[in-house]
Amino acid sequence: MIHPHKSLISLAFISAKRVFLYRFDRLPVEGFASGSLGGGPLEVITQGGSLQAFEPSDIKAICFISEGGKADLFTADPLFVRRPKLPGLWTRFTFRDGEKLDGILPHNLLDWPEQGYLLIPPKASALRQRVFVPRTAVTEAECRGVVGRPVPGTGKKPGRPAVPPGEQLPMFDSQP
Repeated sequence: MIHPHKSLISLAFISAKRVFLYRFDRLPVEGFASGSLGGGPLEVITQGGSLQAFEPSDIKAICFISEGGKADLFTADPLFVRRPKLPGLWTRFTFRDGEKLDGILPHNLLDWPEQGYLLIPPKASALRQRVFVPRTAVTEAECRGVVGRPVPGTGKKPGRPAVPPGEQLPMFDSQP
């Protein structure tokens, strides 16, 4: 027989994702997330040690953090004041309850999971590194701008064009 407390302890060591889980019309929950973001419920071990399961339809946003702090994603600077400098798509999300949140999404649309969006929020820090926004929580997504668009093809900055061999000075020609 497996001891019930033993399974909770092993689950706590497996989960290394510290989060603030925001819900609609309820207080946020701080804890350690376990499980995938799609399909079934997301399990969170709270700071008090209880295991809670959250249905994807109840989740407003999941903010990944590295240390404890205040759950102020939607109250302290949820929107960019100026055009962000991080490369990506500057996007504004409107949630089912009318609140708005800005974020930077990657340029590559293939990096966007089917279940939602993983973005970098305004004033990203140890208390708000990345935010996952489920598609079911959003009523509107608006692209506000493209920042630092990469060069198509190689992903590198354009360099100086190569000089045709006949036009190069002889001292720069590679001679064996």
